[in-house]
Order: sequence, then C-alpha cells, then structure tokens
Amino acid sequence: MKKLICLSITVMLLFATVAPVMAFEPIDNLIASGKMSNDEVYTVYVDMTNSSQGSVVSTVYQTAYEATTINTFNVTSQPYSGVNGAKDKLSRFFLYLGNNNPDIVMGLKGGTPDETVAGYVYGERKSEVIAAYVNGIVDCLGNPRLWDNGGGGGSSSSTKTTDPDAWAGKYLATTFTLDTNTYSVMSIADTTATETVQPEVKTMDVSPYIKNDRTYVPVRYLAYALGVAEDGVTWDGDIQQVGINTDDASIILTIGSDTMTVNEEPVTMDVAPEITSDRTFLPARWVAEALGATVEWDDTAKQAIIKMPVEKPGD
Repeated sequence: MKKLICLSITVMLLFATVAPVMAFEPIDNLIASGKMSNDEVYTVYVDMTNSSQGSVVSTVYQTAYEATTINTFNVTSQPYSGVNGAKDKLSRFFLYLGNNNPDIVMGLKGGTPDETVAGYVYGERKSEVIAAYVNGIVDCLGNPRLWDNGGGGGSSSSTKTTDPDAWAGKYLATTFTLDTNTYSVMSIADTTATETVQPEVKTMDVSPYIKNDRTYVPVRYLAYALGVAEDGVTWDGDIQQVGINTDDASIILTIGSDTMTVNEEPVTMDVAPEITSDRTFLPARWVAEALGATVEWDDTAKQAIIKMPVEKPGD
C-alpha cells in the first residue's frame, strides 16, 4: 500500500513502500535548490485563478533547463477552493495516479495558495505520469472528486475510486497495437486543451502479435506497463523461466508451459509463453490479470488496452 506521508509543514510526499526510505530525497533536493525541475524530478503547476470563469492553466517544468510546456484548458466552471473545489479535485487526482503507480514517487507541495496545485514526480516514467495528469484535468474538473479513504486532510492513506471503470481509470492505461513496435503509455482521450498534449509513445524492438486468439506482448514492456520495476523482471536462461515480482505478487512463467505460478500457486493457462525473434513473449491477459490489471481488446483498432490496478474502498 502506498502512503501519503507528511514530511514537513510545506511538503507532503506519496511513495511506494517498496522504495527505499530515502526515495523522496531527489524531490527534497529540487525544492532546496529553488528550481522548478531538474533531470530527476519534473514539476506540474496548475493555476486555477479563473476556474470560476471556466479556465485553468497548467505549466509543466522538465529537465535541468526547466523547459516549460503551458496549456490552457476550458473546464466546467467551479470555485477553486473548498470541498469539491478545483484544488480538492486536482489534488486527489494527482494522489490517485501516485497510488496506482508503484514505481513512481509523487509529492504535492503543501502551503500553496488555494488557487494553485503544485506536484512533483520522480521516476523513469515521470514524463508519462505528468502527461496523464495534465490530459486528465478536464475530466477531473468535470466530475465529482475521487473518493478518499482517509478522513480528510493530508494524512489520508490513499485516494481511491469506487468504480474501476470510472473516468480516472483511463489515465492508467497502456495500449499495445498488433504488428506495431510502438506502444502508448497511459493512453488518454483528447482534451479541450488549446495545445493538444499527446500520449507518451515508447518504441520496442519487437511487435505484439496474436496466436491462438491470444495477444502476445514482449515480457519487459508488458511488465513495465503494469508498473513492475526494472529489477522486478528476471530471466533464467538455463531453465527458460521468467520471473515477475512486485510488492504484492510473485509470478513465474516457463517457456512452452501452460502453467503459471502466482504466489506459489499454480494457474493453468490456455496458452504458453514463447520465444519469438530472440525475445520472450507472454500472453498479455493472463499476466495482467494476475497482477490485478484488466485487459480490453479493441478489435477495430487491433489494440490491447491494459488498465493498471485501481484500488477500491475497503482494499
């Protein structure tokens, strides 16, 4: 379970329990430097001064050069402060993305004016997470705030949604397309931004394919799409076994075998992992569902859409 930890009066950080205790140090270092971003930590800043007039502005700061990307969004008119106000909604959405991305460290800066939200993101997928957040602003401000398990305030342990298919879920999706060596991370819908922000597109050295009515995806890209850290994917060439490990699950698959082991329990699949073009391919649905994610198939676009796990009340 990811926790929202109050580190000081001014900064609150959300981080995965699997991360080292000092995982938040890069964010602390950025704040101490007085800069808005560096090569390790990117920042997103949302100005809601005109939210009651139906307009908000996001600014993303990236790299050591503090490169900025500014977008103006037309949103549902609403106050920026108060319960279910724009700041409340955007803060919860930020935490929602953090709670459902175990390999990312995210921090909300406390003490900012009511008309602003400032968030920090640290990790290999920081660009994708920020892109998902920015592209979700219109949906976020057009819907009720996400359900909170906490009891109010910054001490909340997690921000959850009551419905896995709620609007926020699509910002946790990764899309693989058949016979295409690129995939979009955190696939998102178009927004009404004055400058459209595109999904982050990644390149693979092989392409997904269908065999026996099942979609096969290269193991590492599939694992990363499901929030597995790099060192959470292992390969034993002697016995041709793939290991996928997270804080909550341990999965073992063997090339050519239809038996998958999940937390030491055997699961029989209707297909088996295989090696194609010197790369290990896994059946996407079986692995994704073992990690708590869901897989949707878009037959028109020939795409497998993998949604990250979404926590429910009581989890």
